[in-house]
Amino acid sequence: MKKSILLKSTAVFMSVLMLFTQTLSLSARPSVAVMPSVDESALMLDEAALNEAMAELNELDQFLSENESVTYADLEASGSDLILNVDNSTSPLGMDQENEPPLGIPSFLWGCILGLLGILLVYILTDGDKSETKKALWGMLVWVGVVIILNIGLWSWGAAWY
Repeated sequence: MKKSILLKSTAVFMSVLMLFTQTLSLSARPSVAVMPSVDESALMLDEAALNEAMAELNELDQFLSENESVTYADLEASGSDLILNVDNSTSPLGMDQENEPPLGIPSFLWGCILGLLGILLVYILTDGDKSETKKALWGMLVWVGVVIILNIGLWSWGAAWY
């Protein structure tokens, strides 16, 4: 009986070792794929272009700094040109729609992959949206169910061998 366990353990160890060495030997070979050249100028910060793109926002910021009694709502009501292309979105991470999942990832997957941490992140990122948090909870419950079913299956399979 002990000999059988030792032989099985050795076989599993050797197969994992062989897989590991094959993976390393494949990754050590030189790549024949031709990489297109990267234009490094696209990665450099062009402050002039950035300042030009932010000019309207800088102008609005300067106006509001000089006139502290004026609010965004006042400018919106008066139809000011300063806020013509500026959005008053205060939603986290740019999520403008009401029922949009956090970061574009379905809440079910947040709960299924990250468990309790995923539920907490969904709750925080959606500002306490109960329906999205419930979807994350269902994802975690499905994950827990799959783990329980796999464990029961593995235990019953192991018991059949002995």
